[in-house]
Amino acid sequence: MASFTATDLIVNTQNLRETAFLERNYPESLASDEVLLEIDHFAFTANNITYAVLGDRMNYWKFFPAPEGHGIVPVWGYANVVASNHPEVLSGQRFYGYYPMSTHLLIKVDKVSEHGFVDAASHRSGLPAVYNYYSHTAKDPAYNPAHEAFTCLYRPLFFTSFLIDNFLLEQSSFGAAQLLLTSASSKTAQALASLVANRKKEASLNIKLVGLTSARNVDFVKSLGWYDQVIAYDDLAQMSKSPSVIVDFSGSHAVQYELQTVLGERLNYNCRVGLADWQHLKGEKPLPNKGEMFFAPTHMEKRQKEWGRAGLQQRMGKSWLQFITEIGTALTVSNSKGPEALKKLYMETLQGKVDPGKGHMGSMRI
Repeated sequence: MASFTATDLIVNTQNLRETAFLERNYPESLASDEVLLEIDHFAFTANNITYAVLGDRMNYWKFFPAPEGHGIVPVWGYANVVASNHPEVLSGQRFYGYYPMSTHLLIKVDKVSEHGFVDAASHRSGLPAVYNYYSHTAKDPAYNPAHEAFTCLYRPLFFTSFLIDNFLLEQSSFGAAQLLLTSASSKTAQALASLVANRKKEASLNIKLVGLTSARNVDFVKSLGWYDQVIAYDDLAQMSKSPSVIVDFSGSHAVQYELQTVLGERLNYNCRVGLADWQHLKGEKPLPNKGEMFFAPTHMEKRQKEWGRAGLQQRMGKSWLQFITEIGTALTVSNSKGPEALKKLYMETLQGKVDPGKGHMGSMRI
């Protein structure tokens, strides 16, 4: 095989605003069971910023090693095999999965089936299995080339939202009369709002769905049509004081503190999910209720044991197809190609400057 030069976008793990490009060369011959993938395109959302903010705490930096003090932000996307030293993985095959912000990824293939394989690289040992699996698009019944952008942008987030919705259903929403979603314009919140809104219709569920967002995003969140009420953070006094569950995608200490102050003992459950507002995670006053972090892989393993892998995929697949139909008209896709364009997209997302009505796709290749 010809030699390949990969380009990575790396960030300073102690200062996420510092970035650099790193080149690495792959040898002309691959070791046994190694496969080299050329990364085509991937989504970049506030969820990827959460990966970076929690990089040390949740081991996200371990997936794609970088020089000491630096990390590569993980993304969800598509890549093609450009070289293979595994008899069951062939050049030209296309795989969906968890990739670095790079042009290439070298993988140690294991547990191959017609549907995909696992990266068994030593540095990924012990990391959540859901992130190590790569799905063969030709064998995925849900794959549609026209939906690649929506799959990258929403599928991992939708899976998290599907598990949150199921968790809330299992817990009877902790007896709450209203469900409060912070960062209501974020894509994970959009997916959860869709699931809850549809479940309300199907089961005549008597719970108020409230979206909390910045003033500039109020009109967009209202246009989605899933929320019973949309409130700007500056207007939280309008919020009902009824028994509530918070599903927090923002991570803002100030928002959490105000919500808890207003609700007091009427906060039945505080579910912490995302860190969209990563610059305001701390405050002077400690939170009375720190909440519980929702870690999707743990809940996924539980559902797989209860329903089996096929049962889980069938349930989620049905909801996913409905969501794709609903969100298709509410979102426009924007593409950032090349290292500098991707760096700009990263910085804008880091600073919270992205338009919630756009889905941002990126590629290191021009």
